[in-house]
Amino acid sequence: MPFVASWLLDGIVQVFRHNGLKLFWMALGFNVLVAGAGYVAQQYGMSASNVPTASIASMTSLAQTFLMFTIPLALIGFDARTIKLLVKSR
Repeated sequence: MPFVASWLLDGIVQVFRHNGLKLFWMALGFNVLVAGAGYVAQQYGMSASNVPTASIASMTSLAQTFLMFTIPLALIGFDARTIKLLVKSR
């Protein structure tokens, strides 16, 4: 999700630069797709009654670890793409 949010920010930047809505709509659609898949996976996981509590705790820890790395990487990617756009426009 952080990478999709980064693309969504790129789309918003493109809208403000009057370059159209293509990137914004692509990012928004991908965001909805990923969020929907996550929601379905969560509902499926919650309905599985035979999952041990230790597994749920380890999956939560793994998800937090992924977020710890993906959020800074997404911000770096957004910054790099924004700088590239600014350099191209000069």
